[in-house]
Amino acid sequence: MPEPADMVRTDVLKALADPVRLQIMDRLAAQPCGVSELSRSLPITRQGTAKHLTVLRRAGLVRSDHGPSGESYRVVPARVDETARTLARAADRWTTQLSLLKAAAEGGRVDGVQDDDAVEDPDGPAPR
Repeated sequence: MPEPADMVRTDVLKALADPVRLQIMDRLAAQPCGVSELSRSLPITRQGTAKHLTVLRRAGLVRSDHGPSGESYRVVPARVDETARTLARAADRWTTQLSLLKAAAEGGRVDGVQDDDAVEDPDGPAPR
């Protein structure tokens, strides 16, 4: 079973699974901005944009700052990096497992043992 540190929280994956939220993340990665500015570049309303930002904020992927010109949102780089590293580790494990499965299916060597290699009995040959 994977260690908790290796697991990406499901709220992060759900937040990133929506195409509009991915657009928002791309836009905020380029430059912090407010809800009104973001909504002008998205195919949804200002209220819809605000709801998507709430999901991203709760997942820890963005944060809001209150400044003189109002509320501004920005990406949380550490959270994005953590998620990317966790997914990369999972991809490495999957690639290794798929390589082993492919080798086994093709009758190749897995862990240094060929499918048709005889396994020696540690007690020697059976008496006749």
